[in-house]
Amino acid sequence: MHHTNDDTKMATIRRSGSGWQVLIRSKNYVGPRSRTFLSKDLAQSWTNAVEERTKKVLNNIPLTLGEAINDYINGPLLLHRSAENEKYPLKVTASSWLGDIPLSDLQIKHFAVWRDERLLKVKPNTVMRELRILRVLLDWVKDERGAEIKDNPARHLRVRGTGDARAPFFTNEDEKRLLFELSQMSNPNHLRLTKLALTTGFRRSELLSLTWRNINLEKNTIYVQRKECAARGRSSSMRMVPLPHKAKDLLRSFKNKEGKIINLTEGSARNGFESARKKAGLESLRFHDLRHIAISRMWSYGMNALEISACSGHKDIKMLMRYSHYQLTY
Repeated sequence: MHHTNDDTKMATIRRSGSGWQVLIRSKNYVGPRSRTFLSKDLAQSWTNAVEERTKKVLNNIPLTLGEAINDYINGPLLLHRSAENEKYPLKVTASSWLGDIPLSDLQIKHFAVWRDERLLKVKPNTVMRELRILRVLLDWVKDERGAEIKDNPARHLRVRGTGDARAPFFTNEDEKRLLFELSQMSNPNHLRLTKLALTTGFRRSELLSLTWRNINLEKNTIYVQRKECAARGRSSSMRMVPLPHKAKDLLRSFKNKEGKIINLTEGSARNGFESARKKAGLESLRFHDLRHIAISRMWSYGMNALEISACSGHKDIKMLMRYSHYQLTY
């Protein structure tokens, strides 16, 4: 006999041969949509469990962009290599009017207004970086949290005025002033960090994660580990890099050759560099500019693209060519 239970909102329980079959009707449910049990009580128990689990999942789905940003900050962003840099602009966006827009209502027009407002305060390249973060976030909340987003409107927005990579002007005198201020600090690791950045072109996060086990001075090689970017997930990658001659001499001058090469926290490293560059009168210099400067010098030394990409870790030759502005640094 066919039996229907009208008391449950998301499922139908019916007689099936010698047992009882449950058919899940809810469109929001992800999982098996039918199961057969020996008794009606077992069928009802499973139906109740599925309904409770579905309600819990649905209640946890963020409804607004602001809620999605908060979930993202306390979730996958914690494992991103650039978490600290991404957190601030995300919090600014979450606290703005854009954060109150329901995810299901988001359209490109909302991001266009947001873009124009941001351009009044920051440069186009900054807006472009923030937009890339939002694109990744919306993909995440749609694909992994089940939010109602038909499309990712942030991926269709363009920002005019964005240019190529920075071409920092950094003279020999600038370098001497910067290194002098760093040498006056009580912790010698601040000076070592900047010197290594200028000789290797490594990112700050890469340098801070290096240990002596990563280096083979005899074979002139160094193993660099780096977390993947937000768009590529949470994994990390390792690459073997030929050790530049100046970097090798610098490393050999370090007395302690156990544990981490640069014994600094990320916050301490950032604050130390900021303090030194200000005292040196280099107001526009960023630590990441040292990477540009180092790679630019590699071009000026006559190294080819393959040799430089092995050091820098660039997989895209077009991206590497953005660093070929060495003539502007001398």
